[in-house]
Amino acid sequence: MQKNPEVVRFNILRNALYHSARRRSLERMNRGFNFLVVVLGTAAFGDLTVGLGISAGWIGAAVAVIGALQLVFDFGRQARDHQALQKAYFELLADVEAKLEPGPEDAANWQAKMMRITADEPPVYKAIDAKAYNDAIDAVDWDQEERLHVPLWDRLLASIWALDGRQYEKIREINARREAKHAAREAKRAGKG
Repeated sequence: MQKNPEVVRFNILRNALYHSARRRSLERMNRGFNFLVVVLGTAAFGDLTVGLGISAGWIGAAVAVIGALQLVFDFGRQARDHQALQKAYFELLADVEAKLEPGPEDAANWQAKMMRITADEPPVYKAIDAKAYNDAIDAVDWDQEERLHVPLWDRLLASIWALDGRQYEKIREINARREAKHAAREAKRAGKG
């Protein structure tokens, strides 16, 4: 089976962009949780909240829950894992870019290296992967109708919900379905008239 070097290059780029996005979101969560643990744990904040009618017990519980979430999910470690994967994909992409006239054998080797890197990946967050796919489409100047449509709710939940099994339609597919419906309505009208 022959491998297309451009498709392999695209998939390597998409994976690198995915891990960049995932790393950034995990780093933001890590910083946010660290900030909340520190702020909520300060005596001055406790005095302020008591003055606002919020029980010190609720603040203590919030610190405990946020601290436990931080320890259990270890967002910092997850961010570092994605940083290592991002680096591996960009190093492979550099090898791809260094080859001036790649052939099917080069593409097969790159595909194999990509599969080895993929073996170390945690489960994929589908909406982030779809966004990385769209970013890669933009980066390689492919047809914009090949982009994936990611609904608003999926974009909002992208960093906290894996959305396993979710399939996203290409813009081309959505446009073709709309055109088919429009053509069917027009044919129905023409038949009545």
